[in-house]
Amino acid sequence: MLIGMELRTLRYLVAVADRLSFTAAARDLNVSQPALSQQIRQLEDALGMQLFARTPQRVAVTQGGRLVVEHARRILDGTIRLHEAVAQFRGLERGKLRLAVTQSFNELHLTPVLSAFIREHPAIDVTVLQWSNGAIIAGVADGSLDLGVAFGPIEAPVAIQQLYQDQLMLACSRGHAFAALSVIPLDSLAGEALALLTADYGTRRALDRFFEVHEVAPQRIVELDTFGSILKMVETGLCVSVMPSSPVEMDPASGAVVFRPLHPAPPIRSIQLLQQPTAARSPAAAAFAALMQSRFR
Repeated sequence: MLIGMELRTLRYLVAVADRLSFTAAARDLNVSQPALSQQIRQLEDALGMQLFARTPQRVAVTQGGRLVVEHARRILDGTIRLHEAVAQFRGLERGKLRLAVTQSFNELHLTPVLSAFIREHPAIDVTVLQWSNGAIIAGVADGSLDLGVAFGPIEAPVAIQQLYQDQLMLACSRGHAFAALSVIPLDSLAGEALALLTADYGTRRALDRFFEVHEVAPQRIVELDTFGSILKMVETGLCVSVMPSSPVEMDPASGAVVFRPLHPAPPIRSIQLLQQPTAARSPAAAAFAALMQSRFR
């Protein structure tokens, strides 16, 4: 059968069929004619049929030979396409990337990194998901994700690199009185309406514990299920929030929302980039990770 046949033998077969001459085929392939003839004989023996009719004057392809040559061409063409596909994959000319990030990273950092990647690698298909912290860790660990951004501690068989330290800070509108202060006393939140995530989120549960320890009871809590909706509420000036801040361009002059540190400050979290082990990492994943890492240097 052709399965398991060396590609070299198939190339010999096709060359003889194209040239209808063992001498000319051997010359084209830069091999000796006896070596070429021996390879064809071995192929005929393995298949149990004669592929070429040989006479002193000419070489002709037999009916069975035409069938085998047709399949050999397909195998060789498929091999060429395989090598081309691998070269394109390595060169980031094609491929797919699947990653998941937390809500806060999605709101604060994803857009500039994703935009840069799309501009640099227009042929890579990208799927970005917003998952819970535990789901992101599990997804990278089981291979369903190429990359993930989650906060530690992380105990999973994945490659981990810290991107930055995440500090929960007060977020307020630029016109709010807190915006004029450099540090916000924690107990001053007692008179404020706070826009916060629902209790389904670990960030909210950690914040509730922090408030309880420091005996802070906000005047009113407005629960929303995305950081995007919280930011919109904060922009109105009707609420403030305590949420993960951005260590990059944290307080741009044109921004409608400003971040201010609290005193005492909530615990710091480590925001980690999660990747597959090096051997399993795709070129697209490596390129996206490099862009991610460069943003936080």
